[in-house]
Amino acid sequence: MRNLFILLFMMLGLAYMKGQTTLFYEDFNYPTGALPDHWVIDAEQPPNWSINESQIAGGVYPELYMTYGFQTGLSRLISPAINIEGHELLAIRYKQYMINYAGDWGEVIGMDVTYDDGNTWTPLWEQLLGTLNIPQDEFVHFIVPPSGASELKVAFRFDGNNQGINGWAIDDLSVETVVENDLLTRNLSGITTPNIGQEAVFFAEIENGGSENQSDYIVKLMSENGDVLATEVGEILEFAQKTYVALIWTPNSNDLGEHKVYAKVELENDQNPENDNSKLLVVNVLPESTSNVQIGQGSEPSQHSVPYNFFYPNSLSQSLYLADDIGEVSESASIIGFQYTCFFDVDVDDVPIQIYMAETTQDNLNSDWLDPSNFTLVYDNNMSFKTGLNSHYIALDNAFEYNGGNLVIYSNKAHDQQVLWTTFITTFNQDVVYSRLVSGSSEPYDPMNPPTGYNSYLTPNINLFFSSGELSIIDHNTAKHSITIYPNPARDILKIENDLNTKINKVQLVNSTGQIVLNKTINSYSTELDIKSIESGFYIIQIITEKGDLISKKILIK
Repeated sequence: MRNLFILLFMMLGLAYMKGQTTLFYEDFNYPTGALPDHWVIDAEQPPNWSINESQIAGGVYPELYMTYGFQTGLSRLISPAINIEGHELLAIRYKQYMINYAGDWGEVIGMDVTYDDGNTWTPLWEQLLGTLNIPQDEFVHFIVPPSGASELKVAFRFDGNNQGINGWAIDDLSVETVVENDLLTRNLSGITTPNIGQEAVFFAEIENGGSENQSDYIVKLMSENGDVLATEVGEILEFAQKTYVALIWTPNSNDLGEHKVYAKVELENDQNPENDNSKLLVVNVLPESTSNVQIGQGSEPSQHSVPYNFFYPNSLSQSLYLADDIGEVSESASIIGFQYTCFFDVDVDDVPIQIYMAETTQDNLNSDWLDPSNFTLVYDNNMSFKTGLNSHYIALDNAFEYNGGNLVIYSNKAHDQQVLWTTFITTFNQDVVYSRLVSGSSEPYDPMNPPTGYNSYLTPNINLFFSSGELSIIDHNTAKHSITIYPNPARDILKIENDLNTKINKVQLVNSTGQIVLNKTINSYSTELDIKSIESGFYIIQIITEKGDLISKKILIK
């Protein structure tokens, strides 16, 4: 009992020091198998919400959990009424982990609030689930209740067929007042494979979680060792308002290789400094003459398949990329690295992986493995993967001289730890087999003597990086300032005009994870891009002129 009083005293003291008051707290510490006290489900077909003896949301067991079932339609799990009388600004916090199903049936999840006992609901957030998980994390939403509101109810919303999920875990829900001064760095994104001499643009998502308006703050791009790479002054932020601050770093020759960077917001008298930094972002600075080719436009999730199967300790895979998809490269070009798009629920470190490459005249893999003796070992090292959706770059130990044929990537993974819910984004082709694989829990495979494998109709999307080619990444100031891109923000059409007597050869639109979402080859002094189908957000537009200049500018699509 004495320890309990001490703990309560410490918690109250911490809340007092931060200037926060907890109006409601729910740890879901109830008997398992039933709904928590005073929580109700509003649905024609109530889904399977109950208290579960697990702790995957990030708290301690038990926790709130929704399992998959056969219910369809809109449902809300609604909290008891929370007294908010006299409070104008609030924060809602909770821990969450959504384990999705590989099929996409259009499910939507979210969180809503009501101030009139459910007559009207206001969404705090919602997400079309797709096929990826929502990794374990703590989430916070800042709200301004309507004037005169005296009570609040919180609801976890699911709309669709809940066969489309595996489970949704919630824990440690609280409703709190806010402090006066609190800026948060929500996220850092940007192109993770810049070249030496190329402007690398990153976007730091900053939010005001304090009651006071903030204008006197700065945002920094930091290296893991504490070096300041870029600094920008922030704009005025009101409570609950977000902004994206562009941070521009031009790596030099000393920056070649891998870096871990993060964004940091600095505000004098910030009362919650623990949320000032973003998570680390892995950036690989490439040589000056590097060019790249992106292959694969599909969005199929590959779980426990190609290129690496983490469900079992050991796996082998071969994936074929056609010369027609790679296109023409210079005779002296060598592949120095490549990039997958992947999603991990947790950080996974020190995975032993071998990668081999070969060229072939064969245009499918539907009969057997390609002869291992024809392959060249290009990577033999430990590999690490970061939580979330990432563009994962693999720098080869030995560059592969590419001569224009069909390319095969052969991967061997040996890792004694089972890792669930790992996904690589792939392209599905039911007509031609472009991948083969085998996996198991026995001894590590001998890649020079592989066992019988089986076909896969999934091919990992890939971005190949070449050591030389037509593309020059030197960002000439004259060219840069002679390119006009408008309107910005843009909605339907993006116009590009060049005042120099130099034609534009290619335009690429790159999203915050480094994926090329639009690639247009032109041969003119100006052009227009149809961006109606492009999702809203910040992008980097890369313009390549006939002289080889690369001009990068940031744009916002609404």
